[in-house]
Amino acid sequence: MTTNAVHRTSQVPCMDRKLASPGMVLVAALLGFFLITLDATVVTVALPAMGGDLGGGLSGLQWVVDGYTLAFASLMLSTGALSDRVGAGRAYGIGITLFTLASAACGFAPGLGVLIGARGAQGAAGAVMLPASLALVRQAYPDPARRARAISLWAAGASVAVALGPVAGGALTSAWSWRGIFFINL
Repeated sequence: MTTNAVHRTSQVPCMDRKLASPGMVLVAALLGFFLITLDATVVTVALPAMGGDLGGGLSGLQWVVDGYTLAFASLMLSTGALSDRVGAGRAYGIGITLFTLASAACGFAPGLGVLIGARGAQGAAGAVMLPASLALVRQAYPDPARRARAISLWAAGASVAVALGPVAGGALTSAWSWRGIFFINL
């Protein structure tokens, strides 16, 4: 092996390095996937309250949902490649940071345009988080049987979020305001 080969190899993130227990990695990845999925489903119930507060017609409110979905779906493949390139842990950290900032921007949005833009940013951040979270689970569980169970739990978290989203959206909007559906992400 040449010196250049050794140097290049040392720059690749070490996948064998144990920084956290597999259980903690699974919990972090599951919570991220839960948050992404919850955010996709919680908004629909709050749309009438958003329209009443921010104005805008049905097409504007539709972009609150579609801005997130479009950014999320269109960036998923390229952000998966980003996760491979920079490391799943780093990509996940970047994604969760951006998702948190975009959630705050959504909650404080003074108008529909800002809300739609912040929802697009949330979708982009979610697209970074999702493949990174699955890669983290894969890295944390090298044994195929344990990995399969971990991925099942990871996916179950998203299933719970799909069911909980409309209920949580209605409860937060009724008890607080539509802005609560974004502040809960923080």
